[in-house]
Formats: sequence, C-alpha cells, structure tokens
Amino acid sequence: MTRLFVCLLIASLAAFALPNNAAAAADCTDRASLPATHDGDAVAAVGFAYVRSIDNGSQQTFWVQVAVDVPDGTQLLVFANGGDPAGTITIALGTGTLMLSSPLPAGLAEVCEIGRIWVTDVEETTTLIDGSF
Repeated sequence: MTRLFVCLLIASLAAFALPNNAAAAADCTDRASLPATHDGDAVAAVGFAYVRSIDNGSQQTFWVQVAVDVPDGTQLLVFANGGDPAGTITIALGTGTLMLSSPLPAGLAEVCEIGRIWVTDVEETTTLIDGSF
C-alpha cells in the first residue's frame, strides 16, 4: 500500500504543477487533499482533488484520485456539491481516478464553484473520503 500511496502522491504533484491562469474572473485552479472518514480509515483511504477552468470557463477539468485498500474492480461513486454523482471510479491496484473535462455533467456546471467532494461505495451506504476545496 505504501508503494501505491507514493505513486498517487507523485501523480498528484505532477498534476498540481500545472500553471494557474488567473487572467479571467471565471478561471481558477485549485487542489485539495481529501481525508478519510472513520470508515475510510478502515481501508486506508486517501484522496486528492483538482479543478481547473481556463478561457472564461470554456475549458474545465475536474479530477479526483483515490488510493484505497479494496479489491481490484471495486467501484466507488464521486459526489461534488449536490447529491448527484459526478462519476464512478474503478479501483485497480489500490488506486482509481475520475477525470472529467468540458462539457461537464449538469451538477458540475462550473468547477470553480465546487466545494465539498465525497467518495462512497456504489450502494452509497459508506462514505470513505470527505473533504472540501
């Protein structure tokens, strides 16, 4: 699991090194560490999120990466702001990534406005990671 965490950390740092374009009011770049919940601690969950909007919101990216000690093929749901899922992550070798770009799902119309992010099992009974920008 340590090796997976190091790989996750390296990938996260590479993505976070992207330049911040603050020229337009609708543009943003932000990153957040997403801590494990009590249930997430039980499976060594850790997560990172990244948002970027450039060219007055015409190019948007929403990225969530998790490392968790669950079997390969396990699917997790990612939520942002409201109650609708932003997408699904499938775990392979202890990690999984959700990367969305423009056009985004309706619930994520503007990545600069994303606050809370949480990751659950597909039954939505167990929240593993919960954090905010």
